[in-house]
Amino acid sequence: MKKLLVFLGVILLAFMLFKELKRKRAPQVFTTTSGRVEMCLACHDEAPEKVHAREVVGCSPCHLGNPLRMEKDLAHAGMIKNPGDLRVVEKTCGRPECHPQMPGKVKKSLMATNRGIINVLLRYWGEIPEDAKNRPEDSVEYLLKTGKNSLALDYYRKLCGSCHLWMEKGKLPDFLAEKGGGCVACHLVKGPKEAKHPVLTRKIPLENCVRCHNRSGRIGLTYQGLYEDEGYGTPYLEGDFGAETLIDGRFVRRIPADVHYKAGLVCVDCHISEETMGDGKAYNHFEESVEITCRSCHGGKGITRKGRKIPRVKKEGGKWILEGIFTGKKHELKPPDPIKCEHTVHKRLSCQACHSPRVPQCFGCHVRYDPREKQLDKLTNRETPGAWEEFRSYMRLEEPTLGVKGDEVVIIVPG
Repeated sequence: MKKLLVFLGVILLAFMLFKELKRKRAPQVFTTTSGRVEMCLACHDEAPEKVHAREVVGCSPCHLGNPLRMEKDLAHAGMIKNPGDLRVVEKTCGRPECHPQMPGKVKKSLMATNRGIINVLLRYWGEIPEDAKNRPEDSVEYLLKTGKNSLALDYYRKLCGSCHLWMEKGKLPDFLAEKGGGCVACHLVKGPKEAKHPVLTRKIPLENCVRCHNRSGRIGLTYQGLYEDEGYGTPYLEGDFGAETLIDGRFVRRIPADVHYKAGLVCVDCHISEETMGDGKAYNHFEESVEITCRSCHGGKGITRKGRKIPRVKKEGGKWILEGIFTGKKHELKPPDPIKCEHTVHKRLSCQACHSPRVPQCFGCHVRYDPREKQLDKLTNRETPGAWEEFRSYMRLEEPTLGVKGDEVVIIVPG
């Protein structure tokens, strides 16, 4: 009996060893709902959000690497942190089964090329003819590939070159690190504190837009009711500093916010994807790319000036409404006043000419260049010879100046 028990024990031990060896040699296979083998899921439990759920998409379609290996070094070979980076986006977001049309469109968008800024600077500096437009070399991508530089381009590289989609997210220091990242410049938001993975969303929050749209016309600031007012001798409350500061140190004061902001609307409630992500055409200036007008919603049945539909505008109960993307609130879109707005004398007036009681105005813009100093080149993230500094005489908040552009009377904002 004793020998039998020993024999059975040996058999049991052998069986257990065999199972352990088999388990190590043939690990559990993890697959997505589409049947894709994703061994990444054996270790990673990060969950972006429902559309890009780990059990649906997996990890490798976005982050590349080798999803068939269990060894960390082999599995992570060729992996990328940011799938939205425009340098790799065709292999990730632009995969045939995902968003194949978007990379080509986005790379031609003004947010990627900065074509208008670069072209205007080159013309102002007299480095290209006044009539030179729509040049393929007027783009961030061209500057990154060639390293081309000049006085005008150096100004762009050091003062303007952080607000474009080609910027690698996290590359620049301080608050500039949040900018760029290609697709994720807009579509990435922070998840809950306990989340290991940030969240991808189509509901682009206002703060993502204002991260860049806060200079020049300062539309992102004015929309929220912020007036830039920092120590330039502004004749506002005896010229002292503003009560609040922006992340980059600029001082601001509170002013009445835009009526749309007060209603809870954000930029993407009105602006459509073809304006922001591009429609496949290379434009030279933003006014060529922007499609929505006030009348697109108010009396225009949600149709842009290029004939495209604004997604959140629809007709309900005989009225045209806009449904807020964040709030879900339905806003009635009242048409222009048939007497005041359609009067013969007022036909040429843009809506803004009457409905913008105050606009920020910047006067006395000056630029100083010191070839002896060094400054950070935002495209290369290296300090190079030559430092630029901008100055202005003062800011003021007053009734807008009106001017004629084509056949329309519009607001002219000095800056």
